[in-house]
Amino acid sequence: MHRIITIIYGLLALSYIATTLGTPYSWSFIHKALPILLLALVVWRHSRLARKWLLLGGILTSASGDMLLALPIQNSFVLGLASFALAHILYALFFLQWLNLKRITPLFICLFGGYLFAMMFLLVPAVGNLRVPVIAYFVVISAMVFTAMGAQTPTASVRLGALLFVASDSLLAVNAFIIPLPMQSVFVMGTYYAAQFFIALGCIQLAKDHEIT
Repeated sequence: MHRIITIIYGLLALSYIATTLGTPYSWSFIHKALPILLLALVVWRHSRLARKWLLLGGILTSASGDMLLALPIQNSFVLGLASFALAHILYALFFLQWLNLKRITPLFICLFGGYLFAMMFLLVPAVGNLRVPVIAYFVVISAMVFTAMGAQTPTASVRLGALLFVASDSLLAVNAFIIPLPMQSVFVMGTYYAAQFFIALGCIQLAKDHEIT
């Protein structure tokens, strides 16, 4: 990804994170989505990326989820959760075209399985009526992670992005349902913006490696 785009993305992300430490303002939901919309523009202009509409759809539905979670509307959490679930489905479908199951090691399966068990053990008793959507969300993000880890990519960017996405969502869930975390917006949004950046970067590198036209 071009250095200028990377700098602009970083500045947009940092500027939004900085606003979370102060008083919320009415248009913050747009500010929140701006870095992700910039990634969507980069992907849209990348003509060599095969089935890029899946990746583009994942990025745009993520931006929708960002805005829905930030808007003071009824059921904003469930609507935002649904948007991000759709984003993970689209990402997983995109990664499937390069899936190589041999890249998913038994060690990773055990470690990720342990993580899922721990999160379900902590969250299921705490989420109340949101039990079904929360479990469904973890199912689809797990599908995204496994397809990302198994994707035959030239660098580790996609895998790093997928794991950072899990870290961001885990921090968000712990803060929302289990215990308030100090500086939670900084850590949640910091890992989230990094996750989206590395996923997009890895996919662009993937296109270059395979010389897709």
